[in-house]
Amino acid sequence: MPAVLIVKANVASYDPWRTAYDSFHAFRRENGVTGDEVYCSPEDMTSILVLQFFDTVEAAQAFASNPGLAEAMRSSGVIGAPRLTITETV
Repeated sequence: MPAVLIVKANVASYDPWRTAYDSFHAFRRENGVTGDEVYCSPEDMTSILVLQFFDTVEAAQAFASNPGLAEAMRSSGVIGAPRLTITETV
């Protein structure tokens, strides 16, 4: 069943984070992300919500545990530990 990885995080600054996020497009696609959406709080552009879509829960789990994802988050300016939640279509 299709799955969604929901990422809630705080970033140091939105614009540099977004540039870094966009630069990892190929990494996301190579690791099973079929689509994504990015949202920010209108009151605080450093509070982000990212939805990443996958064909299966297993693909989402593999991506969430990929060391490359953790490194990409660190290098993009994510502050602290992001909250990751995997959901599936029912």
